Amino acid sequence: MTEEKEKQQLVLTKVSGPLEKLVDCHSDIWRKVSGLTIETSATPLANQPSPYIKGTYDEKKIGAVKKVTIKGAYTASDIVFCLEWKSETPNLKIEDINIFPDGIAILWPFKDPEETPIKEMGSKDYPTNSWYWRPDFEEKPKNQVAHGLSTSLYTEKSALVSDSKWENGTWRVVMGRPLKVKEEAVNFEPGAKTAIGFAVWEGANGERGGVKAFSNEWRDLILES
Repeated sequence: MTEEKEKQQLVLTKVSGPLEKLVDCHSDIWRKVSGLTIETSATPLANQPSPYIKGTYDEKKIGAVKKVTIKGAYTASDIVFCLEWKSETPNLKIEDINIFPDGIAILWPFKDPEETPIKEMGSKDYPTNSWYWRPDFEEKPKNQVAHGLSTSLYTEKSALVSDSKWENGTWRVVMGRPLKVKEEAVNFEPGAKTAIGFAVWEGANGERGGVKAFSNEWRDLILES
């Protein structure tokens, strides 16, 4: 394996502790585990299904957030991620016709990542699963399943929980849930490898729905055994 490929991996260390303690922005664990900083790209206007979006947005101004740092850890029963990114002002809710909440999502393929297009949120035969956080969700992130562009749906139930804070121009969001859940979602196995991607929305930039910054390729996610 090349050094460059290793740099693109997010390796999760096994730790101990209850989920409610790990899903905490101030937990000591986030100072102890290593992370991965990923540069993001603007979603192409050509991928937007709405004629209104295509006609009113400037592609050069989409994707205000340029990079995201992510860390992760897991226990015998749970998995957690901590994400950080720069945002000059926190947008907490829909306030006007062009002011939307900030947000972030973590994305996984259900099947082979080589066959799952990250830029289109998957396809009919190769869907994706995402954890979607916004400040107006009141620390109950949404579990989403998508089979391509404009097909994202929330599952009826979600085991996801989160903690978040905005401070000094930076968002920190921690999300977690059990390794295995009953709702339609990707489950995790210690010692196994899967793939991971991200999307982030800057509400003050008018970003919402498919208008966002994202990681335009899958990265390896490994749970150390």
